Amino acid sequence: MRRYLLLVVIIGLCSASNYITNGDFEAALTTGWTQQQYGTYITITRGTTYDSDPDYEVFLSKGTGTGYAMIHQTAEIPTLNLDISFNAKLKAWDNYVGAWSAAAVQINYLDATNTVLGDTRVCRFSQDCLWSNSSTRHLIMAPDENWHNYQFNILDELENNLPGIDLQAVDKIQVILIDSTWYC
Repeated sequence: MRRYLLLVVIIGLCSASNYITNGDFEAALTTGWTQQQYGTYITITRGTTYDSDPDYEVFLSKGTGTGYAMIHQTAEIPTLNLDISFNAKLKAWDNYVGAWSAAAVQINYLDATNTVLGDTRVCRFSQDCLWSNSSTRHLIMAPDENWHNYQFNILDELENNLPGIDLQAVDKIQVILIDSTWYC
């Protein structure tokens, strides 16, 4: 089985300033991003050939076997009334009954102690994936495996889609790019 996540994330939080370091991936991934992985057959790299533009994108891939490839960073935010936007190309598939794979750009909402209160995931996943919507998780399905721009206002997202999250408790966001498999 071969499956992968391919995406570019250009994150703009607020018109006045950008709270995500190296959100356009023009610097090395060690600038701003923390890499984590579990399992085998993992690739995390950046390059200029994943999209037709000359800018850098990041590529995450998790092949056969349970595990994940992930990059993430956390940013303190002064207000919830911030816009987030990014371009992403997401692919996820498996070829084994009961196994699943998923790829996502995930925004975690954290309190002052870095406890995750909930999340929004722009994602694609295969059948049998355990991810689902709840009062603290909102899944936005990528319509296909092509490049798309996604954007939303954090305050609107919390108010309209995540009623289980206490707005007053959100102090930070964590941006995660993840490619995950289970029992593939």
